[in-house]
Amino acid sequence: MKDPKEKKKSSSSAKPDKTQEEINKIGKELEEMTELAKRTMADMQNLKRRQDEERKVITKMANMDLILTLLPVIDNMDRALEHAPKEADKWVEGMEMNIKQLKKIFLESGVEEIEALNQPFNPELHEALAQGPGEKEKVVEVFEKGYKMGNRVIRHAKVKVGDGTPLEKKDS
Repeated sequence: MKDPKEKKKSSSSAKPDKTQEEINKIGKELEEMTELAKRTMADMQNLKRRQDEERKVITKMANMDLILTLLPVIDNMDRALEHAPKEADKWVEGMEMNIKQLKKIFLESGVEEIEALNQPFNPELHEALAQGPGEKEKVVEVFEKGYKMGNRVIRHAKVKVGDGTPLEKKDS
């Protein structure tokens, strides 16, 4: 027969193993929870960043809509200046100041005029309405100015493109 003391030793040696297993299990659970907390924090930061970006895009789009409604006003003011009588110097000066002020506001909002006249025709920036005498594939006349906001075109420049035939010379 075996000694009863031996039995106690073998059962007491099993307890530390079980306790160590529990500690390891709890340690593993802690690691998993820590990883989960880290991922959750990263997800929250990404969500906040995406929401900020979306808010900026929505604001830009709202600004773009407002600007699109104001562009015809600038066009009409430019046309009025072109046809102003010579004796209306003060009126012309006031109109020029208003146009400069509006264009400054546009520029501060990130809107810039698309260069068109004498530029190579670019369908991403220009809308060809006519073709006529002038250097081939170059813009020879601008009917309506185009504008872009950053890299995004908000209104294409409406232009006349040269067809490669020489310009007729006018007799003096």
